[in-house]
Amino acid sequence: MNQPFKLFRILIAGCFLFHGAAKHIAAAEPPIRIGFVGDFSSVTQSYTHNAFAAAEMAVEELNARGGVLGRSVELLSRDGAIDPEAHYRHVTELVRDQGVVAIFGGGPSHTVLAASQASREREVPYLVSIGNPQSVVVEQGHPFVFLFSPNHRMESLGFSIFTTLMPWRRYAWIGPDYIWGREVMGFFREYFEAIGAPIEWSAEIWYPLGNTDYRDGIQRIIASSPDALIVATWGEDLRHFILEAEKSDLFGKMAVFGWFSIIPGSDERLLPEGIWKISRAPFNYLADKYPQTRDFVDRFNHRTGTFPLGFTIVCYDSIRAWSEAVAQAGSVNPTTVATALRGMTFVGLRGESHIRAIDGQLNSPVYFGRLTYPSAYPLGVLESIIEIPAEKLWLSEEEVATRRRNATPSSGQ
Repeated sequence: MNQPFKLFRILIAGCFLFHGAAKHIAAAEPPIRIGFVGDFSSVTQSYTHNAFAAAEMAVEELNARGGVLGRSVELLSRDGAIDPEAHYRHVTELVRDQGVVAIFGGGPSHTVLAASQASREREVPYLVSIGNPQSVVVEQGHPFVFLFSPNHRMESLGFSIFTTLMPWRRYAWIGPDYIWGREVMGFFREYFEAIGAPIEWSAEIWYPLGNTDYRDGIQRIIASSPDALIVATWGEDLRHFILEAEKSDLFGKMAVFGWFSIIPGSDERLLPEGIWKISRAPFNYLADKYPQTRDFVDRFNHRTGTFPLGFTIVCYDSIRAWSEAVAQAGSVNPTTVATALRGMTFVGLRGESHIRAIDGQLNSPVYFGRLTYPSAYPLGVLESIIEIPAEKLWLSEEEVATRRRNATPSSGQ
């Protein structure tokens, strides 16, 4: 065989080798990175761990189906420890240094607002499932933030409607002294004043997040003799409050309703049966209503040995919506995906869901019912559930636009 022909064969073989190597490199594209910033070590830790388990499950399911756009998804997490500066810093670092293309999770209102500011600066979608300040999507809203639970004004209005149907006229309040608690109380007052309801506030008890001593506050509530007590306490604070309240038979002396966010595990039975409780996504009710939710609840229980909180169902929906937006956009580019999320409709664990284009607010209903301990579950669930559609509770698009125009510019983190 002459030398030129041998050289030609070597060149052809080299081309095939190069082509094969190129195909291998293309097949080994790096994973798509998304981030979860929550509070794993503070008052919200039980909610955060429960929701993060659903986030991990959602990502594993995406990867089992071949990933997103043919690429695997990698979930990174950070602990914000209810520190707004930490939430801001973690979002910034995840996007800038780790190449994250979307942020999930959340925390108390002040941490969500800080993280949202970072997402705005970094132009990356922030899909909030824990924490629900209205201002994050209204007064301080921007194209990259989305709220997957009803905001706190929607919840307050829903509960206000409920209370007008009851015979109660004297109310006591106990709640955390930060932006969420103060604004929720303000929404109650605003609604009752607007309809001219003849009510009276007999006591207001405020305490810092992370409080453990409720003795004095409980005695002040009892002394004020209210018809009903509104409890805005949650997380680890709720556990301490309930233990102290039981010593004084607080729940036997008055009607009680509020957020009472369920604590997973053995502490769950601390919640008194019969209280009226709000929920962002009651798993038993939704599992009976939607086959996909029943399947999710069963898989989540098999995986974790417990049941999903409302925050958890909301978190799973947020990752589902993001993955569908990526598929629709044909890109993981943060700006392109944020645009696809606006006005998007998808089927989630709460049925057909729609993200309103003007503010990124999901049309999440507000649910509330009475707590009971049925034999079918090893924990308390809600019965006699009332579901109020978002359309009856959220601000109109005109009101959103007006509030944005009149809002004080954000001062940053």
